[in-house]
Amino acid sequence: MAKFRHIPPTQFLKGFEAASRLESFSRAAEELGLTQSAISHQMRLLEGHIGQPLFMRFGREVRLTDAGRDYQRTVRRCLELMEEGYRRLEPYRKPGSVVIYAPRDFSRRWLLHRLPALRRAVPTCEPWLDTSGAPVDFETMELDLAVVYADAPPEGCESLLIARDFLSPVATKELAGTLRNPVDLLGASLIHDERPTGWADWMRSAGVEPNGTWHGTNFSDSDLALAAAELGQGVALGSLSLAAEALASGDLVQLFDHSLDAGRGWYAISTESRLRDVDVLGTWHWLCGQGLPAG
Repeated sequence: MAKFRHIPPTQFLKGFEAASRLESFSRAAEELGLTQSAISHQMRLLEGHIGQPLFMRFGREVRLTDAGRDYQRTVRRCLELMEEGYRRLEPYRKPGSVVIYAPRDFSRRWLLHRLPALRRAVPTCEPWLDTSGAPVDFETMELDLAVVYADAPPEGCESLLIARDFLSPVATKELAGTLRNPVDLLGASLIHDERPTGWADWMRSAGVEPNGTWHGTNFSDSDLALAAAELGQGVALGSLSLAAEALASGDLVQLFDHSLDAGRGWYAISTESRLRDVDVLGTWHWLCGQGLPAG
C-alpha cells in the first residue's frame, strides 16, 4: 500500500486554502495568478479525490461544508509547516553556514555579545542561531554545534566545557545599597527562575536559614529574570556567566562575594563528522578560547 496516497497535489491544496479563506473562487484565482475556471476545476478534482463536497456554492461565493472546515485547518497547518521548512533551508544556501543550537538565555546573555568576535576569528563563518529549544539530535537534525546546559556533556559526541554555572545575588546598585548582609534578603523582593538550584540553596550555603516566605516574581527564563533585576524589580539569583555583561556595564552589581556552584555548566557539543567542516572547526576552536573564569 503506497504511503501518502490520500494527499492531493500541492497546487490543489494551495487553491483550496485561498478559496476557503477568501470564500470565492475568483478572488482565490486572482491571488494565485490563475483563472477562475482553473480554480473551480481544481476544487472539483480535489472534492473527487477527497470523496465528499468541501464547498457549498452560491453563485460567485462559496462556503465551506463541515468537512471543508475540518479539512481547512489541516491544510493550513500543513502548508504553514512546509513554508517554515523552506525558510529554514535558507542558512544552508550560504557558504560557511554554521548552525548553532543554544538555549535562549545563553544565546541572549552570552553568545550574542560575542558574535562579532566570532566573525573576526572565523571570517568565512556565517553563524545561524537556533533557540527553539528542540532536543538536540545530531542524527536527525541539520545542526553543526549545540550548547547544552547540563551536569555533564552527553555521551557519544565531542564536547568542551564553556563555563560552569555559579550563582550569586545580583541587583541594581540602588537596590544593592539597601542590602548589607545575606540575612537582609529574607525581607527583600526576590526574583526566581526555574533552574534546579534556587534561593534556599544559596541562602543555606551563605549561612542563612531560609524562612520559606518568598516575595517576588517567578520566570521560566533566566534572561527575563536578569532583565527584571536590571529594571530594579528585585534581586535575582543570577548566573555570573550570564550576568557578566550586565555586571561589567554596571547595570547590575553582585551583592556579596559568596557564590554557589549550581553543579551544572554550559557545554559545546558536536560530532567528528561535523567538525571536518573548516568553518565549524574554526567556530569550535573559537569556543575553546571563550571559557569564563569559575566563580
